[in-house]
Amino acid sequence: MTVAKVSVPCDFGVENLYDEFHGNVTVEFKDSTSMKASSLILSWNSEVFTHLFKELRQGTVELKDFSKEAAVILLESLYSGDIVVKRSHFREIYKISHAFKVKWLSEKCIAAFTEFCESSSQDFNDMEFLFNEAVYSDCTLKCGKLMEIVVTTFSKFEKMPEMFVGPYLTKYFTRIKPAALNQLLEICCGQFIPVLQAVKEHLETNGIVKTVHTILSNEDVVQCMVGESQLYDELYGMMLKQLNDKNMNAEDLELLMNLNRAVRNQGSTSNSVVRSNGILPGYATIMNLFHEVEEFIKAACRKNIDALRHHV
Repeated sequence: MTVAKVSVPCDFGVENLYDEFHGNVTVEFKDSTSMKASSLILSWNSEVFTHLFKELRQGTVELKDFSKEAAVILLESLYSGDIVVKRSHFREIYKISHAFKVKWLSEKCIAAFTEFCESSSQDFNDMEFLFNEAVYSDCTLKCGKLMEIVVTTFSKFEKMPEMFVGPYLTKYFTRIKPAALNQLLEICCGQFIPVLQAVKEHLETNGIVKTVHTILSNEDVVQCMVGESQLYDELYGMMLKQLNDKNMNAEDLELLMNLNRAVRNQGSTSNSVVRSNGILPGYATIMNLFHEVEEFIKAACRKNIDALRHHV
């Protein structure tokens, strides 16, 4: 007689988890405590457990990379076939379900996260939590599903660049990863003024870091330049000062060259009034900077050639 395969999630009775009579493997926790569990129930829920018990013949499962709370919730959910995912333990539960490939539990976490987003109060702290969880999932777990949910949901909120993107950039400017930054720019839906204001705030007291490069290398941001000449004059003035102070490296110089070419090319096709000298109103600083950068590079090249000749 063929026995039907068990379909999970399934209620095996959470009380059986705490009855050692049913436990034939040991689960070890982060705090050095342990408990017994059924290899059969664990294996029905996850192919990872099946591999550990059936193929590797292990009698012990280490859950020391996760909080004990999350590990116990995992075991209880595998026995009960159900779980209530809360914000307070979301990251750990999603991480452990991802690590052990418990498909139905991961789906529960994603459904809960979707609900978190859709019911968001839209204040900064709430959106910061959601975005940071998505960043962690995307960068650490290599799973982009949560970020897709965040971008889709946040893009529907009004004034998102002012309410969240700008303040978030100001807080995490030197720590944000390029992938997460690109997602923030997508959330802006073309409204990049708060982003550029965050760049300005950073440049007032700091140098040109990776975040500046990522933002000012984005084509959509560059396309916004022509319409915001005053703000960009201020930004370029700050970068020009760093050029004069010799606080730039080769990548910084290349960024400035590319930006100036992009702005000059856009200016040549713009319907705006052009001065008699051929420079768009508000872009004299940019054109001067373009000249300064080129002269600086030429001088550096001459200096390196002279040094090389002297060495020979």
